[in-house]
Amino acid sequence: MRAIAAYYHSLRYQSRRQILARLRHELAWRLYPRPRPDAEWNPPGQSLLERFQLHYFDSAPGSERAALERRIENWIASNPPGSFPGWHPYPTSLRIVNWIRALGPQMPVRASDSLASQAAFLERHLEYHLGGNHLLENARALLAAGLYFDGPAAARWTTKALELLRRELSHQVLPDGGHFERSPYYHVLMTRLVSDVVDLLDARGNAVPPEIASAAHRMTVFARALRHQDGGLPCFHDGLAGDRAEPSAADLPRSFPDSGYYILEGPQGRLIADYGAPGSHPNPGHQHAGIFSLEISAGGRRVIVDSGTETYDPGPRRDRLRSTAAHNTVSVDGRDQFELWGAFRVGRRAWVSAVRERREARFEAISSAHNGYARLAVEHRRTIVSLAGAGWLIVDDVAGRGSHRLESFLHLGPGITPVIDRDRVCLLPLGWILLPFGATQPPEALDDVCSPTLGRIEPSRTLRLESSGDLPRRFGYFLGPLASARLAFDGADRFRIEAPPLAIALRIEKNVFDSLEVEYNDSSDAT
Repeated sequence: MRAIAAYYHSLRYQSRRQILARLRHELAWRLYPRPRPDAEWNPPGQSLLERFQLHYFDSAPGSERAALERRIENWIASNPPGSFPGWHPYPTSLRIVNWIRALGPQMPVRASDSLASQAAFLERHLEYHLGGNHLLENARALLAAGLYFDGPAAARWTTKALELLRRELSHQVLPDGGHFERSPYYHVLMTRLVSDVVDLLDARGNAVPPEIASAAHRMTVFARALRHQDGGLPCFHDGLAGDRAEPSAADLPRSFPDSGYYILEGPQGRLIADYGAPGSHPNPGHQHAGIFSLEISAGGRRVIVDSGTETYDPGPRRDRLRSTAAHNTVSVDGRDQFELWGAFRVGRRAWVSAVRERREARFEAISSAHNGYARLAVEHRRTIVSLAGAGWLIVDDVAGRGSHRLESFLHLGPGITPVIDRDRVCLLPLGWILLPFGATQPPEALDDVCSPTLGRIEPSRTLRLESSGDLPRRFGYFLGPLASARLAFDGADRFRIEAPPLAIALRIEKNVFDSLEVEYNDSSDAT
C-alpha cells in the first residue's frame, strides 16, 4: 500500500500527456535492441549516468579532428539505431549538439547520415514524460539539427524545436528568472542552453523569438545573482559546487520569491536561504527535503554547506543526501519533510506559506512556515534575521499537538572544526561562535561527509541541536564572527546579543512578523 500511495502522490500532479508519454517511453525501450556490454560504450558495473556520459561526446569540440572522426566511426558501428543507452533521447540530444560544434559543415558523410538519423529518432522520442531540463535539451538539439541540414525534415525540426522552446520556457522559467526545477546547478545549465539557442539563431540570421530573448535575459540575471562570495553556486537540490563566476554585484536582486531563494548579506558574510518546496511541481526529480535550509559563505570560505550530491543511483547513499537530516534545517521525530522515493521521485508533497521579508539599514529578515509535517499535526516556521556586522539569528517555531523530538542540523564546510564548551560552539579556524537557545540537550558534533560534486565525498562535521517535548516550542541559534558574544533569550520573544562594545536587542513575536524589532546599542539606528 505504501508503494501504491507513493506512485499516486507522484502521478497526481502530472498531466495526462506526461503519463501517456511515460507508458510509451517504457514500452519503446523494451522493444529497441540493447547492445552487449563492451568496455568502451556500455561497460559493465558502471552507473547509468556514467554510461550516459560516454555517449555525450562532451570533449568533442576540443578534440583533434582525425581522432574524433575515428571515435565517431567507432560509435556508429557499435551503437545500432535505437540501442540503449546510446540512443536514449538525453545523450542523443547532447551528442547532436557536440558533433555539430566539433565538426561543423565539413562533417564526414557517415557521421552526417548518422546525425540525421539521430535527429529523426529524437523527433519521435521527445522526453515529454520527464519534461524540465531534458525536454529543453531535446528542443535545442532538434533546433541545431534543423539549422544544420537543409530540406523538408530540417525545416520541420526547426519549427517544432522553436514551438517547443517557446512553450516550455513560458512555464519552466519563473517570473523571477529562476528555472522551475529549483536547482541552482541545473539553472546554470539551462541558462547556457537558452543562450546557445539565441546564438544558433543569430548565426543563421534567424530572428530570435521575443519569449526566448526575454527568458535568456531573466535567467542570466538569476544565474549571476545566486552566487556565494567566492563566485560559486550553492549546492541545493542536486547542485554541484564546481561552477565558478564573478561574485554577484551589489545591484543584482537578492530576493527570488517565485523560486524561493533569498540572500541575506552583511559585512560578516552571505547567507543563501532556500524557502521553496516541491508543491504541485509535475516532476520535482532534483528536489531534496531541505525546506528552510541555508548556506553561508564568508569571502572565499564556505562556512555552512549543503551536503551535496554524491550519486544519482538509487540506494542508501542517494536517499541519505536527499533527506531532511542532510540539510541545514529542522526535522521532526527523525522524519523527512516530504516523501522521497527512488532516485528522482517525490511522493506526498509539502508547501511553503508566503515569505515575509524586511530589509532595513542594519538588519534583513525573512520568515515563512511549511506544512511538510502536517501528517504529524505539526507546523514549522523559520525566521532568519541578518544583523549587519554581527551574524545571523535563526529562530525555529514548531507548533502543533503532542510531544515531539526536534532536531536542527548545521553542516559545516570541510576543514571547519567545532569546539563545544557547554552552550557555546566555536568554529575553528574561523573563530566564529554559535550560541544555541531553547535546546533541551547540549549541542552535539557528528562525524559526517559532504559531496560537492558527483562521485566525490569529503569528511566534514555536523552540529545537531535538539529541543524535545510538548509543542509549541521555540529554539534556534545565533551564528557569527563575534567570538566573545553572549546570547540571552527570555523564553518568549526577546533576545539580546552582547559582544562589548556591541549590543543588539531583538523582539520576535511568534507568527507576527510585522512586530519584529531590532535595536543596536547606538540608538540612532534603532528600528
